[in-house]
Amino acid sequence: MLTLSSLRLPKSGFLRHILTLVTGAAVAQVVPLLASPLITRLYDPHEVGIQAVYVSWMSTLAVLATARYEMAIVLPASEKQASNLMGLSILFSTALAMLIVLLVLSGGHAHIAAHLGAPELEPWLALLPLSVLLAGLMQAWTNWNNRHRRYQANANGRMAQSFGMAGVQVAAGWLGAGAGGLILGQFAGQVGSLLAQAWTDLKSRFGWRRELSRRDMREAALAYIEFPKINAPHALSTALLDSATLAALTVLASTSAVGFYGLMMRVLKLPAALIGQAVAQVAYRELAEARNLGKPLRPILRKMMLMLFGLSLFPFLVIQIFGEPLFTLVFGAKWAEAGRYAEAMSLYILFHFIASPLGMVPPVINRQRFAFMLSLVQAVLFLGTLWLGFSLWQDAVATFQLVSVVMAGYFIAYFTWLYKAAK
Repeated sequence: MLTLSSLRLPKSGFLRHILTLVTGAAVAQVVPLLASPLITRLYDPHEVGIQAVYVSWMSTLAVLATARYEMAIVLPASEKQASNLMGLSILFSTALAMLIVLLVLSGGHAHIAAHLGAPELEPWLALLPLSVLLAGLMQAWTNWNNRHRRYQANANGRMAQSFGMAGVQVAAGWLGAGAGGLILGQFAGQVGSLLAQAWTDLKSRFGWRRELSRRDMREAALAYIEFPKINAPHALSTALLDSATLAALTVLASTSAVGFYGLMMRVLKLPAALIGQAVAQVAYRELAEARNLGKPLRPILRKMMLMLFGLSLFPFLVIQIFGEPLFTLVFGAKWAEAGRYAEAMSLYILFHFIASPLGMVPPVINRQRFAFMLSLVQAVLFLGTLWLGFSLWQDAVATFQLVSVVMAGYFIAYFTWLYKAAK
C-alpha cells in the first residue's frame, strides 16, 4: 500500500489535511487515467453504458444505506455518541443489503434489468446487495476517519479503490468479459477501499464497539433524526437525478449515448474527486468544530468558495476549447462524441465542482430542509431542460449546452443563499 508519510506537508492544519487527501487522491487518479485509454479500447460505448447504469443505481441505493447517520458522526462532542452513530450506520447498511438480497432471490432483478432497458445487467445485479453494503460501510468509515483526523486512511482507501478497480477492469477486458468485467472491477475497488479505510480499527478489533448499546443507539438516532428525515431524501433526490438522466438518455438517445455521457462525466468530475471531496471532508470537520465552539462559519465558507473557483477555472477553459480533440487523442476516435459532450457540459461541471463540497454546509447550519427543497428545484430544472432540448433539436450537444446555461443560473442563486444562511 502506498503511503504519504514521507511527504513534507504544510503546518497549517486546514491546508495540510486537504493536501494529505488531495495527494492521496492524485496518486489514486493516476492509475484510472493511465488505464482509461486501455479501457476505452477494450470495451465499447454500449458496455460502458451498461456499467454506468449499474453504478448509478448502486450509488442511488448507497445514499440510503446508512440512513445518512454517517454524516452525523463528525458532529457530536461526545465520543460515545459518535461511536453509536457509527454502529447505527453499519446496522442500517446491513439491513438494506438484506432487503436487496430478498428482492434478488424473488427474481425481481430480471424485471429491474428489463425495465432499465439493459437486460445484460440481470446476472450482475446479484452483486448489488454486496456493492450497496460496501458503499455504506465506506461512507461510514470515511466520516469516522474524518472525525479522528485519519485523513491518511481515507487517502489510502482512495488509492486501494483505484488500483483494484483499474487492475481488474483491464485484466477482464483482455479476457473479453464485456460489461461484467467493468462491474467486477468496480466491486474489487470497493473491497480494497474498505479494507484500507478500516485497517486501524481492524487492528484494534473495533475498540469503539464496547461503547455500543441499544439504548445509546436509540438516543443517538433520535438526537440526529433530521438526517434520515431530511438529509436522506435530499441526498436521494441528488442521486436519483444521475440515474434519471441516464434513463432519459437511454429513452431519448441510446445506450451508446449513455456510454459517451458516462465517460464524459467520469473524466470531467475527476477534479471534484481529486480536490472537491478533500476540501469537503476537511471543511466539514472544521465547520462542525467551529460551530461547537461558537466561532463564525463564513470565513471558512469563503475560503472554500474562493479555493474551489480558483482551482476549477483553468480545467474549465481547457475542456471548453479542446474537449473533442483531447477525448479523441486519449480515448480513441470512436469516443469523439464524448468530447463534444464535454465541451457542451463544461460550464455545468465548473459550477458543479464548486457546489459539491458546499453540500456539507447545510447540515452544520441546520438548514437541511431548505437545501432539500433547492435540490428538488435543481432536479426539475435539469431533467426539464434535458427533455426540452431533445424535443426541440433531437441533438445531444445542443441540449447539453442549454442544460449548462440553465444550471449555471441555478448554482449562482444557490451560492448566494448558502453564504447568506451561514451567518
